[in-house]
This record gives sequence, C-alpha cells and structure tokens, in this order.
Amino acid sequence: MTAALGALGLAIGLGQSALAESVGVVAEMPAGNRAVAMLDSLAIGPVGGQDGMQLAMAIERALSRPGPDGRPHFDLLAGRRRGGAEADGVIEGVMTSDVQENRVKLQRNRCIEGTDKDCKKRGNVELDCRRRVVSVRADLRVVGNADGRILYSAQHPLVEEVSWCPGDSSPVGVEERVAALIATIAGDVSDDVTPRALQISVRFREGRKGMDKAMGERFKQAIRLTQRDLPAACAEFDAIDVAMPGHASIVFNQALCAESRDALEEARATYIAANILDPRGGDIRDALARVEATMAARADADERAAARAGARGG
Repeated sequence: MTAALGALGLAIGLGQSALAESVGVVAEMPAGNRAVAMLDSLAIGPVGGQDGMQLAMAIERALSRPGPDGRPHFDLLAGRRRGGAEADGVIEGVMTSDVQENRVKLQRNRCIEGTDKDCKKRGNVELDCRRRVVSVRADLRVVGNADGRILYSAQHPLVEEVSWCPGDSSPVGVEERVAALIATIAGDVSDDVTPRALQISVRFREGRKGMDKAMGERFKQAIRLTQRDLPAACAEFDAIDVAMPGHASIVFNQALCAESRDALEEARATYIAANILDPRGGDIRDALARVEATMAARADADERAAARAGARGG
C-alpha cells in the first residue's frame, strides 16, 4: 500500500472524538506504476499456463472498468496488433496453480452426550477431516513496444487454505476458488497500473479548546451549518478566523472547505498552515497527503492527455 493510499484509509476513519459533521470530497490516487499508466494503449498479450487465458481475460475485465474520467484508462487491444495499430505496451507472463488435498486430524465441538436434537453435553472431539490448499501465482510484466523496456514486473502469489470435517458445510468448489483468486490478482494488477478516484466523507474539526464561550458557540453553530448550507458555513469559518486567527480547528475547516470546492492549491496551502499550528494532528497530515495525491494524479492525467493530443496532431 502506498503512503497516499494509507493516508486515504485513515482519512475515511479519522478516529478522533473531537470531530463532527462531514463533507464529501473526491480523493484521487496516481497509479503505483507511472511508466505503464502513462501509456495510451495496452495489449493483453499471451499469459502462459493452464489458467493463463483465464487470468488474461480477468485482467482485461479489470482494466475495462471506467476510470476517474468515466472511461477505461487504456485503449485495450487483444494482442500486439489489431487493425494495423500497435499497442504502446503489452502485458504478458505465466500463471501457475496448484491444489493439494490431504487428510488431517482436527478438533471440533460436537455433542458427546445425547443426540444432536437433544444434546446433554458438548465438547471437543478429534475427527478425521480434510484440508485443501489452493495456490496460484502470476508472474507478469509489461513490455514497452517502442524500445522493449520492461516497464512493470511483478509476482502475485496467493494461497487459500480451507479445512472441513464430518458435520461441517462443504467448501466451495476448487474451480470457483481458483477463479476468485485469479480475479483478485487481476484487480491488484489494475490497481498497480491505473489511477483511481474515490468519493469519501471527511469530517470537519469540532475542537474548541482555547476559544471563549461566545466564540466556541459561534464555531459550534458554524459546524452545524455545514450540513444545511456549506458555502455559508465556510464563509463563517473565514469570519471566525479573522476574529480569532491561528486556531488549528478553524484553519483545518477552511482547508476542507477549499478542498470540497476543488480549490486544491488553496486547500494544500491551508492544510500546511493547519499542520504548523497542530503538528500532531494526524487528520491534518492525512488530508494533506490526500490533496497532494489528487494533485499528482491530475498532473499525470494532464501530461498524458497532452501527449495523446500531440501524437494525434503529428
């Protein structure tokens, strides 16, 4: 998990008792592998192994999902060429899977006196059971067609173990579990090479420490106003900051107001100011990381769009 993604996870929870009403913001994250993400088109090349075709199709489905702009991130091709057009990169590799099933002795809580319908006593008993271990492993890479450079190389191993005994429900079939693991790998690959955007809810700060009674009440009413009239509440935070400058909760809320209206440069500068006032504020650091990640993702998108426009113009 990237630092920005970790910060986003914290931002969703925040976990501070002195927080109240919230506002929705869009958090964008650049792709973990920028070299692949900046490509215009990507071909799903051969993936070897018994389940290789299944993985290739799963990756194709994962990469076909709409991105932040509502469209798939890549122009996807089924191979290195289609209709005479060559893809900018090719994803290829090999997929292996293994299933082992063995007898094992396990303890289960069972009726040891009476019947299941009229049990007088229960306890742990040792039973003859079975254990199944499903292992899948994908070794994948993306090769740039322009110069043959390896742009992405990763191993994706997954292992799932399940045990069952007489009286237990039967586990899901092997084919279904292999398919589920392959879908997980495909999702991980998509996360590695494409940007993402999430609509999240971020809470305003409510901490009033250091405010007198009248200012604290005014601030409290501004917090409540965020759910009825956000622009008016944000204007009130600005007015409170004039009357009482340098309070971390007020400055944080001003930054969150800027972020909510997509004024990211202003939000970033104001979160930095809030962080100076409260260096221990984890919610401030998370918010700053979130805004900077969004700015980086948009900068990549603008650069990629400009390169595409230039290529078409040429």
